[in-house]
Amino acid sequence: MTVRNLVLAVLFISATFGLSAQDAAAPGGTYRSFTPADQWELGVDLGVPFVAGDLDSKLGFGGGLHVRKSLDHIFSIRVNGLYAKTKSENTDTNSESEMSWTSGSAQLVVTVNNFRFNKPYRKIGVNVFAGLGVAKFTTDYTNIAQADNPTVPNMGEYKGDVTGMFDAGVGLAFRVSPKFNIGLDYTVMSVFGEGADLLDGSNNFGREVTTFRDFLHFPHLSLNFNLGGTDKATGAKKSEPLYWANPMSMVSDAIAALEARPVYDPTDTDGDGIIDMIDAEKESPAGARVDTKGVALDSDMDKVLDYKDKEPYSPPGYPVDANGVAQVPKPITESDVNRIVDAKLANFKLPVQEGLSNWFLPIINFGMNSYNIGYGEYTKLYQVAQVLKGNSKVRIAVTGHTDGTGSENYNNVLSYNRAKAAIEFLVNQHGIARERLVLDYAGEASSLVPTKGSSQLNRRVEFRVAKDGEADKDRPEGPEAGQGRFMGNKASGY
Repeated sequence: MTVRNLVLAVLFISATFGLSAQDAAAPGGTYRSFTPADQWELGVDLGVPFVAGDLDSKLGFGGGLHVRKSLDHIFSIRVNGLYAKTKSENTDTNSESEMSWTSGSAQLVVTVNNFRFNKPYRKIGVNVFAGLGVAKFTTDYTNIAQADNPTVPNMGEYKGDVTGMFDAGVGLAFRVSPKFNIGLDYTVMSVFGEGADLLDGSNNFGREVTTFRDFLHFPHLSLNFNLGGTDKATGAKKSEPLYWANPMSMVSDAIAALEARPVYDPTDTDGDGIIDMIDAEKESPAGARVDTKGVALDSDMDKVLDYKDKEPYSPPGYPVDANGVAQVPKPITESDVNRIVDAKLANFKLPVQEGLSNWFLPIINFGMNSYNIGYGEYTKLYQVAQVLKGNSKVRIAVTGHTDGTGSENYNNVLSYNRAKAAIEFLVNQHGIARERLVLDYAGEASSLVPTKGSSQLNRRVEFRVAKDGEADKDRPEGPEAGQGRFMGNKASGY
């Protein structure tokens, strides 16, 4: 528990120190931060670990990943994960061991050469680092004495518990591009507790070959990638990690921008009130009105500048003369209007009657076995009457129809009566001359709905423009139809 608390305390202190160094300004103060938002580093570590202990070391292999984030231009935090496998041996005693190692740690990294401010970015970074974490290792040993019987060499396996560890080291990083760099690091690690002298499987009982603690050495190559696009708060592109950037780069850019600003010069060569520094027309004519850029005005945009335009605000849409005066046509008089109307009326021709044959006129419908006109059909007859009143030379044929319920003779008489009733309504109610209406009938021969039974759509009167010479049809032969109820059946001729 003591080791775990120690690890947490060191990590907390390291993070607090870095964060406080990065943002030292008090909220609401006038301090302007020149530290840009920067990217993260993701690295792949590959190396050849070995154990420095009681036996002779042999190189193994190891690999891991790390994530690194700057706290400021000098300090950064790096979190590592590592897996390693190594061997050790003693040829004199025919002893050997093999260890598997898994660990994770958090390191405080100091880039010691980023105190120099003479370049925008470091090409080489010199780093020293130290950290704490946890580790677990397993060691298989052969012909090595152990604590339970230190005088008799034996073979077996030591499985260490997850325990605290510390690591430290130095490294060099080489900047290849803004997104990629290569690192060469040398890290030394060891665990706390009883397993500190068992990385190579030997307790060193009764011998003074090495010290009590074994160390895992991990020289390795790191392939490092910078991740991150734009800063969400400002929308600006993130810089490389701060441990690569010059701490004074933003200050230097701000100073350079100030130095690049032009020196104020109040000279106004053409005397138009706009100094030459911002005057887009440094030789404007004397007395000419100018805009905010010092260019002579053309208020009505007629291509005649105001200072020589006799009409600076000419009405739009008209040509102008050399003096900028709009050439507006003379107003139209009443006599001009009358002349134009008379000319139009002289060429006007009314439509001829031949085109009326395609007119669409309403259809009125009737009840079963009836030629009485219902109230709902009055509007349609009013529309027909209005067409006739608006076209005094038009004659209309009024054609009656029935459904297929009755016999042919009965239906002919019924359709005749329906046409006659419609004509009488137009004459009596709307004052249409009788000679302009031609009585016609079709019985059940021209149905709209293909059914042999009852159909209100087939019980109708249609209106169309009459043909030249067309006259009333005589009443067909047969009994009176359209009053009372049907009796019998269709075959009996009702």
